[in-house]
Amino acid sequence: MAVHTAARVRSFEKYLPIALLYFFLNSIGLPTGLFYTTLLSPLFFLWLFRRRERWITLKFAACLMPFVIAHASIGIESPFYYARSTLLLWTVCVTVYAFSLALLKYESLERLFEQLIVLNFCAAMIALVLLFTPYREAVWDTTDIQGLSDVLRLRLLSSEPSVYALLMMPLLVFVVLRSLQNPGKRNLLFVALILIPFLLCQSLGGLTISVAGIGIAVLVKFRHLLKQRGALLILAVMATLVAGLVYVPNPIADRLFLVAAGEDSSIDSRTVFSFIVAYNVAEPKSLLWGAGLGQAKLADVSDLGLALSVGVIPNAIAGGFAELGIIGMLIKFAVEFYLFFRTRVYANSFRLALFVVVFIIQLTGSYLMNVQEYLMWFLAFGPFFPEMDFKRADRLKISHR
Repeated sequence: MAVHTAARVRSFEKYLPIALLYFFLNSIGLPTGLFYTTLLSPLFFLWLFRRRERWITLKFAACLMPFVIAHASIGIESPFYYARSTLLLWTVCVTVYAFSLALLKYESLERLFEQLIVLNFCAAMIALVLLFTPYREAVWDTTDIQGLSDVLRLRLLSSEPSVYALLMMPLLVFVVLRSLQNPGKRNLLFVALILIPFLLCQSLGGLTISVAGIGIAVLVKFRHLLKQRGALLILAVMATLVAGLVYVPNPIADRLFLVAAGEDSSIDSRTVFSFIVAYNVAEPKSLLWGAGLGQAKLADVSDLGLALSVGVIPNAIAGGFAELGIIGMLIKFAVEFYLFFRTRVYANSFRLALFVVVFIIQLTGSYLMNVQEYLMWFLAFGPFFPEMDFKRADRLKISHR
């Protein structure tokens, strides 16, 4: 037992630096859109090669080849942008695959989540101190939103607050569902530790999507929760906090009312405007196959009268439609729903909630080559947190009676 425990501790220490790099430092000092995980992808590829995962590049090429042939026959505006985007997509594939294999062999994911939550809370508290110093801009964004000015949003060392919120979503979903399943002071403490930084980043879209995912998981197991007084108490406390957040004057409530009134332009740019731009990018080439990887950046859409001047689309599905067409997005949806049933996502509260979260995210934001999104897909499809399986939770409740 001692040897097994020591091995788990060494494994934890081995993967913690990578987790810290991914969560806190992935974009610090780099141009927008470039990440250290991208720069380290050749090392991840060598790591995979040493573990006899030697066919990933061939599989990647085989999946992409029909699109390359179609785009070549249609005509590629910029072969350079096409090649660069293809290489970037390859780095995403290698990085996600390497992280996925590591997580599958990792036996302390719950502990890793808890460590990240504690470290993230400590970093947020340091950011609060820096708020009153000249170093505020290093970890806070000051933005003007229609109807509000100088809105402070926490981003720590990530590229923007919405990216920071996306990093925290799996942690928030995990601790909330765990506290509902096993109410207790310790679990409630972790909910508070992740919820406070989430509120400070003021990603109302991220918070709403997280609540939607958690809500779906709760509805699936609603009868089970009705039998737990602790879970009902937690739900009541959360509802009270939400009501207080809405009705007590504060910057978050002000933004929430703007969103409800349809006056937050960021939502329009990530949803309706993105699909309008995507259609105008793909239509001159092919609605079925799209304009080709990287070609959306070359499109001038300023004449559409939208907030976007070029075809850099802040929406994963819209961006995918622009560059890979209807066929590419149909394949993406088909794979997602196939894996949903193949891996029995519906049998586990965490995986079901995260599936709902990332499914909504791809329709309301993100982008085609977002490593964070694909890792969330993997967490939804992977065999993680079996203690949150619905049937297992029922058996545990029955055994304690």
